[in-house]
Amino acid sequence: MINAGVLLKGTLTVVTEKKEKLQLNAGDSIIEVVNKWHYGINESSEFAEIIVFYAGVPNSPITVKK
Repeated sequence: MINAGVLLKGTLTVVTEKKEKLQLNAGDSIIEVVNKWHYGINESSEFAEIIVFYAGVPNSPITVKK
């Protein structure tokens, strides 16, 4: 499900299955990677805080685990 948000605090690294990396810092906007396996890592000692807005069909899964 597509979503968008803002990283309010902390630092996150998003890693795709092809090992592509994107580093996000507090204040950065986020558009979720869709239809690609990926995961996020908080490599900071500070908690990451994100506000996220989802746009999808009711009762559809937000994520699919591999």
